[in-house]
Amino acid sequence: MIDYSEKRAFIRMPMHCPVSMREFSSQAGETAQLLDLSASGVRFISPRALHAGAHLQITVHPANPITPPLEAAVAVLRCEPIDGGFDIGASIVEIEPVEYSQIA
Repeated sequence: MIDYSEKRAFIRMPMHCPVSMREFSSQAGETAQLLDLSASGVRFISPRALHAGAHLQITVHPANPITPPLEAAVAVLRCEPIDGGFDIGASIVEIEPVEYSQIA
């Protein structure tokens, strides 16, 4: 087993790219900034506070155009105020499948 300092089930991968997000209860979308991604969760900076338990649809837009976007349903676990917004931690509930025709 790989030894790393956080002792998490999955290593966090730093990723700095835009994230489109919207609450399932709303049609209005917003943009956030992804900080890191793991196999079970995401962390991003949101322009507004989100309550724990909120369910969001997110689309991660990687900087490299050859990498397809990641679409997922997430549940907010925590929201902490920081300079310039809110630090949001969320668990991935479901990843949307990507059709091959979308990436070919």
